[in-house]
Amino acid sequence: MLKRRLLFLVILCVPFCWKTKAEEFSRADSVELTSEFNLLEKLLTRNLDSVVIISNEIIQETAVQDSLPLLLEAMIYQGKAYYNLGRKDTSYTILSRVLEQAQTTGNRLIEIKTRTQIASNLQDDYQFEKAIKHLIGAERLLKNSDLIDLRFSILNTLGTTHRKMKDYASALNYFTYLEENYYYQLSPEQHYLLFMNKGNVYAVQKNYAKAEELFNRAYREALQIDSPDKLALITYNLGALYYRQRKLGEAERCIDQSLEAYIIISDQVYIERCYRVLGAINFDQKNYPEAEKNYLKALDIAKNIDHKKSILGNYKNLYLIYWRRGIETNQFSDLDNALYYMESYRLMNDSLYKVETAEKVLELEKEYETEKKNAHITLLKKENELKEDEIVLQRTQRNYLLIVMLLVTGILGIFIYFYYYNRRINKLLQLQGKRILNQRNKISKQNKKLESSINTQNKLFSIIAHDLRSPLVSISNVSKLIGFYLDDKRYDELEEVAQMMEQKNEQVLDLTDNLLSWAKSKTEGLNPIFEPIRFSEVLEDCMDLYQPIAKTKEIRLSHTDKNGLILWADRNMLRTVCRNLINNAIKFTPRGGSITVDYSKKKKFVVLFVQDSGVGIPEEKIASLFEIERAKSTPGTEGEKSSGLGLTVCKEFVDAMNGKIWAESEVGNGSCFCIKLSLYNPEVHQATYKTSSSSSPSVNLSISSN
Repeated sequence: MLKRRLLFLVILCVPFCWKTKAEEFSRADSVELTSEFNLLEKLLTRNLDSVVIISNEIIQETAVQDSLPLLLEAMIYQGKAYYNLGRKDTSYTILSRVLEQAQTTGNRLIEIKTRTQIASNLQDDYQFEKAIKHLIGAERLLKNSDLIDLRFSILNTLGTTHRKMKDYASALNYFTYLEENYYYQLSPEQHYLLFMNKGNVYAVQKNYAKAEELFNRAYREALQIDSPDKLALITYNLGALYYRQRKLGEAERCIDQSLEAYIIISDQVYIERCYRVLGAINFDQKNYPEAEKNYLKALDIAKNIDHKKSILGNYKNLYLIYWRRGIETNQFSDLDNALYYMESYRLMNDSLYKVETAEKVLELEKEYETEKKNAHITLLKKENELKEDEIVLQRTQRNYLLIVMLLVTGILGIFIYFYYYNRRINKLLQLQGKRILNQRNKISKQNKKLESSINTQNKLFSIIAHDLRSPLVSISNVSKLIGFYLDDKRYDELEEVAQMMEQKNEQVLDLTDNLLSWAKSKTEGLNPIFEPIRFSEVLEDCMDLYQPIAKTKEIRLSHTDKNGLILWADRNMLRTVCRNLINNAIKFTPRGGSITVDYSKKKKFVVLFVQDSGVGIPEEKIASLFEIERAKSTPGTEGEKSSGLGLTVCKEFVDAMNGKIWAESEVGNGSCFCIKLSLYNPEVHQATYKTSSSSSPSVNLSISSN
């Protein structure tokens, strides 16, 4: 009987023991997850691969425990890590899923954090309008009871976004608002970020005294939080600021201190930057051995971390130091080294050309909008000044006419006195009238420039709306058709659909290249970089690009051996011109035709020919062939789209290279496009080429921010 009672008590106690043990495991798991999130925050600036691995482990653990908020929090860290690793599409996909889940479940805090992170990514991608919309949406979700960390993150990101938009007044307003209203609620780390970001704005505006004051305040905050990486970063920024002010001794001291800290932290990116800035300081002090040593260290690190722009900058710096030292000491070994690094720089710079072009186009678009607004404001000010001058002139004339009428009744002497006085006033009025006329002429010229810019923009938008949208719609329809054929298992028809897709893609790429080139020429102006160019290299690139297209259309594409032909031109402009002319020839040549590239060499110049056996051009269209007009767009022999923009780009590029382009054609007998360009003459061009190839050293002095 006693044994039965004991067994009954054991059975009753087991569930309670299991429950207690489960609660202990739950609390232990919660503490462990909190520590793992803290670890993720630290690793975001050091080891992104570890962040991905740890966040995946947290996601798996929280999925088993069915803890949705912790799972979403881990996914936000994962999105940050993927973005910093360069996998932007993956990052945006993850963050979009988190945002959708947070909105569905009504998790306000997760939605705020997700919107803030998406905005941070968007501002780095120059999508400022979208970034600001997300930040404003996050700010609207805030409550007074929320932690100050959320409000600081939103307002700080708004400030940095406006700084990147070059809206420095708005950026300072956000940072000042944080400082004035929430200063005593912020942590030392947040004080550090606030002072550093605010100092960055003043540094860009060249208010170095204010920037130095704020950086020193950030330095003191970094000492309080005992963060080696933050202390190293603000020390680096101070060094860069001193270098801008040409305070080389103070700059070297700060960069040396920052370098020591980053070596301990093992941050290779900033170690490379520190060596590069030290090399620049040594170069300016003409301490060439130390500069050479620092640049070589920076180059080795840049290659190890595969940072292409840093490698490019170090190539240029090494070229300059060897060239300068070789010239001063007449050492041929230094000159050989200079040529080696210059060639390395040129080859790598070509590969980065497209990326830099895209960035420049974005920058030009922003500058264009700013200039347009400033021009409008200036015009309004001039109109107001003219109206005020006219009112003053009318009042002056009325007053003096009254005075003259009163003085006519006076004595003859007074009449003569005022007669000469009136003549003097009339001269002043004439001068004022001339000034007003000159101002009107200036305003008229500004109006013409503004109208030209607006017409250029309208033409560009018209082409984008019609010629670019049409193939994109076709691509969309073809992609739907592929899905339809796959569902119906009509595999034999997929090849034809794939060819259609490839043709539309080629149209979009071709038109996009031409649009970018034309937009750049209209907004920035063309500044060709002349150099000796072996024409065979440019032509072979174009032939390799278009030989498969010509083969698909059964067109024979050939050229004469041009190894001995060296031109004096801009490499990229020449490549664009050749590519457009060969592409046009393929479009307007029927199947079975031929296209030949040839040339006629003269004493000082050469005439290049692109001859095809196509449909030809009517005589009345040749005169306006190189002008951009929507009405003159003509489809190819097999319906290929043609906006006419390519020939316009060709003409502007050839004109920029001091050349000439024309067309000779007869309907039904093909066309011949001719380009006249200068031959390379070492006696004439060598000095110009040497001068243009040398410039100041490339130093990464961008002041970093978080």
